[in-house]
Amino acid sequence: MNIGTPFSENYVLECTADGGYYAYLSDYDQCCAYGETEDDALENLMEVAEEYFREISLIYTLEDVS
Repeated sequence: MNIGTPFSENYVLECTADGGYYAYLSDYDQCCAYGETEDDALENLMEVAEEYFREISLIYTLEDVS
């Protein structure tokens, strides 16, 4: 695969029954994406993960955690 992912060791990539690919973050399985190829699925996953963590950062601030 030629896609450099920021979560290179924290994702799962599976082949689906229809020949596509399903990828998700192992620690955040609600971050998931499909693609026709492995690279498509990972690229889609990166987009979903960026949006997910952007939304989380809007909801929770550092003050909320401390």
